This record gives sequence, C-alpha cells and structure tokens, in this order.
Amino acid sequence: MDNNNKKSASGAFAACLLLIAAVLGALELYLYIKDGRTSFDPNYSMYAIVGMGVGIFLALVGLVSRLRTFYFLAYLAFLYAFIHYVVSQVNLIANILYGVDGSTFPPVFYVTIAASFAACLFALIAGIVKKPRVAVTE
Repeated sequence: MDNNNKKSASGAFAACLLLIAAVLGALELYLYIKDGRTSFDPNYSMYAIVGMGVGIFLALVGLVSRLRTFYFLAYLAFLYAFIHYVVSQVNLIANILYGVDGSTFPPVFYVTIAASFAACLFALIAGIVKKPRVAVTE
C-alpha cells in the first residue's frame, strides 16, 4: 500500500496551520494597504506587499499540492514580508521610542505586526509538523 496516499493527523494539523497562516497573511496585507502609510513614511513598501502576496499564494499552493516544500517557502515569504513591514515602519517606531512628539503606536500597527509575525510562525510550525513524503520501495 502506498503510504503517500494515506491521510495523517499531522498532515491535517499542518494543513490547518498553513490555512491559518494564509488567512493571517491576507489580514496583514489588507491592514497594510488600508492603514500602512503614515506621516513618517507616506509610501508603501512594495517588498512587503509582494512578500505578503507571495506568502499567501505559496500557502494556498501548499494546501492544494500537499508538498512540504511549499510550506517552508510560504514561511520564507511571510518572514520576508515581516522584515520589510518593520523596515517600512522604522521611522514611526523611532519617533515613538524617542518620544519626539508624544505620539503612540496606532492599534492597527499592533494588529498588523501581530498578524505578520503569527503568519510567519504558523507557516514555520506547519512546515515542521508536516511529514515529508517518502519513497515507497517494494
């Protein structure tokens, strides 16, 4: 019997985690496009947007194909997006940490950074939990 055709509990759990990562990536992308521009950086980071979009795409491809490689590629894309999101917001972060004008982090910043980090983390855990495909020799 071919072991690759069997459904496993860890495979279903990994797929659920990857689906959660894709949903969080979509939330992150929506929030960044909606409220990502600030007075400190009025431009979008195209690197962050592309990373988020590619992460969502790779996560959905991973769900359809069930190949472990796409799980890790989705993780890398979400990590890339997370890094570029933080870099795009560095002027806002520096202004608030130095207390230049007394402003605080907007609530959407917390939600976006949490969704970005969680998408990255869930995709990584999904890739780790997902069992690799094994060659069946007879």
